[in-house]
Amino acid sequence: MSSAPPRPPVAARHPLARRRFLAVGAIGGAALAAGGWLAARGGGEAHYASLCPAARPVVLDVKELGVLAAFCARVCPEPGGAHPGPAAVRVAERIDRELSFHTAKLRADVKAAIFLLEHGGWLHAAPTRFTRLGGPEQDAYLRRMGVEGRELERQVFSNLRLLALFFYYVDDRTWGAIRYNGPYVPRVAPPADSRPREGRLDG
Repeated sequence: MSSAPPRPPVAARHPLARRRFLAVGAIGGAALAAGGWLAARGGGEAHYASLCPAARPVVLDVKELGVLAAFCARVCPEPGGAHPGPAAVRVAERIDRELSFHTAKLRADVKAAIFLLEHGGWLHAAPTRFTRLGGPEQDAYLRRMGVEGRELERQVFSNLRLLALFFYYVDDRTWGAIRYNGPYVPRVAPPADSRPREGRLDG
């Protein structure tokens, strides 16, 4: 599940610049709390670690980083041709590291969004976790979440997708695929006759 590339990242607004990442209402908050209690009884850290091998979490924990990596694999371009793919760019780890520069409130919002992504099936009486689904099933899950889901689900999908694409295309290895030459242009020396002349100016 991928989409058309956005404009070059240098022209985009930073997706973590906003005050609130996730506006959780009363019903959404209750769903997250209930799901959190159920999920806490599950475990399976090895499963999540396998989704983002050799990663060293900074703000997110192993589970959150694994879920985010699985999400990035579905919404970013697949590896092939000029695209290195989200795993090679280590998009999830970039997002995790970036979170260390932001407020505790925003970090908590992102963590809640990732949790709802993984356990949002509870809102539809479907307890299977996102990361336990196959690729096509994950695509269908995300399509439902982003288009047909409740307001909270759509918000989670939209904001996480924006994060994933921003931090994918900020890597210069992806620029060739969108024919972007980077933010800088070669520096050209001015013509010789435009340089200041040395010596005194006599009247």
